[in-house]
Amino acid sequence: MEEIIDGYAEWQNRPDITGIGRMPDRASFIRYAEEQEALSGAGLASARCMSLNGKWRFRLYPNHFKRPEGFADPAFRASGFNTIEVPGSWQLQGYGAPQYCNVQYPWEGHEDVVPPYAPVETNPVGCYLKSFPLPMAWEEKRVFLRLEGVESAFYLYINGKRIGYAENSFGPSEFELTPYLQPGKNLIGLEVYRWCTGSWLEDQDFWRFAGIFRDVYLYAANESFLADVSLSALPDAAYQNGELTADLRVDTPRPGQRLEMTVLDGGKIVGYDSVDVPEDGAVSMHATIAQAKLWSAEKPYLYTVLFALSGDGGALEYVPLKAGFRQLEIRGGILLLNGRRLVLKGVNRHEFSCVNGRSLTRETMVQDALLMKANNINAVRTSHYPNHPDWYDICDEYGLYVIDENNLESHGTQESTIPGCPAVPGSLPEWENVCMSRIRSLYERDKNHACVILWSLGNESGGGENFQKMHDWLRERDPSRYVHYESVWGNPEKDLSVTDVYSMMYASPERVEEFLHAHPDRPFLLCEYAHAMGNSCGGVGQYTRLFDEEPHMQGAFVWDFIDQAILTKDGQGREYLAYGGDFGDEPNDGNFCGDGLLFADRTPSPKLAEIRRLYQNISFRALDAERGTIEIGNHFLFTDLSEFEFRWEQVCGGEFLRGATFYFALAPGKVRLLELELNRICRRECYLNLSVFLRKDTPWAKAGTEIARAQFVSNSMAFERMLKRPDAPLTILESYGTLSIQGESLCVRFSRRTGQLVSIRRGGQEYLKAPLRPSFWRASTDNDRGNRTPVRCAVWRFAGQNCAYAPYTVEAQDAPRGAVRVTSRFTVPSEPESHGTLTYTVTQVGIQVEMQFLPDGRLPELPEVGVCFETDSRYETLSFLGRGPLENYSDRKAAAELGLYRIPVESLYVPYLRPQENGARTDVRFALLEGEKSSLRIESAGEEPFTLSICRWSPEELEAAAHAKDLPESGRMFVRVLARQMGVGGDDSWGALPQEKHRLFSGRPYSLRFTLIPE
Repeated sequence: MEEIIDGYAEWQNRPDITGIGRMPDRASFIRYAEEQEALSGAGLASARCMSLNGKWRFRLYPNHFKRPEGFADPAFRASGFNTIEVPGSWQLQGYGAPQYCNVQYPWEGHEDVVPPYAPVETNPVGCYLKSFPLPMAWEEKRVFLRLEGVESAFYLYINGKRIGYAENSFGPSEFELTPYLQPGKNLIGLEVYRWCTGSWLEDQDFWRFAGIFRDVYLYAANESFLADVSLSALPDAAYQNGELTADLRVDTPRPGQRLEMTVLDGGKIVGYDSVDVPEDGAVSMHATIAQAKLWSAEKPYLYTVLFALSGDGGALEYVPLKAGFRQLEIRGGILLLNGRRLVLKGVNRHEFSCVNGRSLTRETMVQDALLMKANNINAVRTSHYPNHPDWYDICDEYGLYVIDENNLESHGTQESTIPGCPAVPGSLPEWENVCMSRIRSLYERDKNHACVILWSLGNESGGGENFQKMHDWLRERDPSRYVHYESVWGNPEKDLSVTDVYSMMYASPERVEEFLHAHPDRPFLLCEYAHAMGNSCGGVGQYTRLFDEEPHMQGAFVWDFIDQAILTKDGQGREYLAYGGDFGDEPNDGNFCGDGLLFADRTPSPKLAEIRRLYQNISFRALDAERGTIEIGNHFLFTDLSEFEFRWEQVCGGEFLRGATFYFALAPGKVRLLELELNRICRRECYLNLSVFLRKDTPWAKAGTEIARAQFVSNSMAFERMLKRPDAPLTILESYGTLSIQGESLCVRFSRRTGQLVSIRRGGQEYLKAPLRPSFWRASTDNDRGNRTPVRCAVWRFAGQNCAYAPYTVEAQDAPRGAVRVTSRFTVPSEPESHGTLTYTVTQVGIQVEMQFLPDGRLPELPEVGVCFETDSRYETLSFLGRGPLENYSDRKAAAELGLYRIPVESLYVPYLRPQENGARTDVRFALLEGEKSSLRIESAGEEPFTLSICRWSPEELEAAAHAKDLPESGRMFVRVLARQMGVGGDDSWGALPQEKHRLFSGRPYSLRFTLIPE
C-alpha cells in the first residue's frame, strides 16, 4: 500500500514522521558489475553508479506557501530558476545568508514556535531540478537514488510525481525510482525545507546552512541484489587468528543464487566461504584468518572482503568492503583494545571548509587525517553528527579511532526561556521514533568500520527514556562496541545506565582527578576539553599527565579541530574570515565559532604544536641531564621503538657540540635508561635535544618524519652578555624639558617632568617613537573576555599610560667612568595606589632598565607586568635566544624549545579570528631586531629571562578591531619586555581562569632587568 504524503505535516508538526518511501537503512558501500572494477575501488565511477553532483537548476522561495506546487513537473516553465552547485549549501552560493548560532535556535526572534512545530513564515524552501538520461543498460535494472546529506528536510519528485519524504540532515536517504522512470530523459525534483520538526534536534554549535550538501547519485541493481552486509571481525582469545562473520541480506532472492565471500590480503586469498541464498534472503558466512594482523590506529591493517552474488549462470554483482580485526572490551573498569589499555588522544571535528561550508572534498578529508596523524592525534569525535561516509574509510585506512556521534542535539530546549518550550526529546513518546530512526541510521551506515570504537547518542540534549531506548537498542544490536553519552550529567532525569563510559566536558584538572579517585568502576573520557578559542590551550599538560597517572583516564578530545569561519569580502572588496553577525545574521553568537587548532584556511595555529608535543607516545625524563642520563618510555600500545630512529644533539651558546644517531628496541609500556656521552666541560647554557623519526614509510608519512621531541637544559641563563662598562666618560646635559646623557656615539634623553626614557639615538638613528612606560595590560584574548578580565582587571587597562611620576633622581658619580643612573618613581592611578620604580643605567654601550613593582594586595590580578616602548617599522628580522620558534606563553610552551631563532618580524603576528594578544615568546635571554641600517638588542641583565612581544599594533588597537582587516595602517612597532604575563588558559572560554600558577596576583613583588643596546 502506498504511503500517504501530506506535504505539510511531515516537516511542520509531526516529529514522529522521519521518512516516507525510503529504503531501509543499510551499510555504506558501492556495488559493481565486474570483479576487477570492484577491487580497484572505483567508487562513484562504477558502471553501476551515476553521480548527480554538479550543476542543478535552483530557485529559493520565502516559505512553503510561496513555492510553486508543480515546479517538478517536466511541463513546468522554470524560467526563473538559476543554477547551483551540488553538493553545496545555498547560503554560500548567493541565496540567503549564513547564520552562526551556538545554543539559541536560529529562528528565535523571527517566529514564535515551540516543539514540535517548525517555523512556517520564515522557513525558506529551495526547489532543485536535475535532468538525467537513463542509460539503455539500466532499462532492465532496478534504479535507486541515494542522497548522503540534505539539510534539513525534503520531498522527492520524479518526473513530476512526489514519491518520498526524508529528514535527518546528516544521514543518508535512499529511494527506489524504478516504477517512476521512463526511457531517455528523466527529471528529479527536490523541495528542500530549511527547517523542519527534526531541526529541534539539530541545535549544534555551528553555522546554520541548508541544501544538498553531500553527494547525490543513482545506482543500478538487478532484480535480486545484495541489500545489506554486517561484518564482525574479531581476533580469537589468543589474538592470533581472526574470525570473520558476515550477515547479509539479499533483496528479492531467486532460486539457484549463491553468495561467495573472498578475503584478500594484498591480493592473496586468505579466507573463503560460499553459501546458497535461502528463500528469505538472509545469509550468514564465516572465515577464519590464520595469523591475522590486527587493526589499531598505530597499525591500521585492513583486509579486503569481496562479496559476489551469482545466479542464472553468471555473476550478478560484486560488493567490496574493508575489514579490520580488533576487539574492544571493558575489564576492571578499563577500556581495552586487543587486550591493551586504550588512551584516546583526541580532537572534536566539525566538517567545515571556509569556502564550501559543510561540503568537503575527499582530498580535504585526507588532509585532515594526515594532519591529525602528524600531530599525534589518534582519535576523533564526529561532533555532533555522522560525518561524510568517506571520512570513515579514511580513518580505517590511516588509523584514527572514532567516536561516532548521532545527529541529536537539543541544547537550546534544555536551557530555553521561551514559555511553553519543552526539553526534547527527554521521555516524550512523540520523539521516540525520530531518536530511534537516527540511531538506526548511524549504526547501519557505519557498522562495518574498524575505526568506530564508540557510538555516541548525541550531545547536550539532557536525558530520559528515549536515550535509554537508543542505548539498549545499540547494545543489543552491536555487543562488540560500547555507548558514550555525556549529557546526563546535571540533568534532572540523570541515569548513567544510558552510557557505558563516564564522560564529562570542560571539567578542571582537579575536578577530573577527584572524580577518577571516587569512581574507579568505568572508563572515563573528557569528550570536550581545552577549548581552543583564539589564543588558548594553556595548561593542557595538567590533563594529559593523567593519561599515565590514572588508569581509568582513557582519553580527552580538544574542542575543536578547525575554526569555523567563512571566507568572504567586505564592501571594499577586502577578503576576510567572517563569523557570526558578519552577514547580518540574527540571532548569532559572534566569534564563538573560532575555536580550532587549525585556522579556517587549514593552516595550523601554534596551539596544534602544543597538542602534538603533549600527545606524543614517547616520553623522556632526565635523571641527570648534565651527565646525559635519560629515561625513555614507550607509550604506544602495539609499536616497538625499534621502528624509530633516535637522535640527540648537545648545543651550547647556539653552537653544536656533539650528537649521535642510535637505535634500540623497547616494547610497548616499557622504560629504559640511556647514557649519552655529553661534553661536560662547557660552562655556558647547554641544551640537550632529543628527537625521534620514522625509519620506514607509513600510510600517513614518509620515513624521516619526526614524531617526538624533548629538551633538557643545564647551566640555565649562562649566556654571553654584550653590555660591558667602558671607561669612556659620559656627559650630562640638562635643558628646559630634557635630561640628556651623551656618549661618544650614543645619546639618551629623559623627560625632566616624568623621568621617562624618551629618546635613544646612535649614528643619527632614533630608536624610540614614544616614551618607555610600564605595561600592565594585554589585548584581551577570547578567554580573557570569557572570564571577564576586562571588567575584573579594568584598573590595569590604562594604568601604564596614566602613571603619575615623582621627581626623578640622577646618580652621576660614575659618569667619568662611563655610567649614569636615572631613577624614575611611578604611581599607578588606582584605589588603593601602587608604587614602582624604573631605574636606567646608561653606559657607552646601552641602557640597562630595571623595574620594581609591588601592586597593592587589595587590587585585582594583573594581565602582565613589564614595560612597553614604540619604535618604527624599519626592523625586518628578529633573532632571539629563547623559547620558539612559534608563539608561546607560560602555560603553553611544552612545544617551544629553547634555542637561537631568526624569523621575519611580519611572521610574529598570529591571525586569530578576532584580533587579540598574540605572538609572545617566553624565557627570552636576548633578542635582536635587525633592519637595513640599524639594529636593537634586548638582553636579560639579571638571573631571570623575560617574555618578549613585538607587534605592529598596540593592545588597544588589537582590542578595538573585530577582524584583522579592521586594524589600522601602522608604521610603528610596539615592543613589550615583560617580567611575566598571565597564561592564556583555556579549560573553557566562558569563565575559567588560567591555572593558578600562571596568574599574576597583587600583593607580590615583581621585578625585571634587561638592557637595550642600539647598534
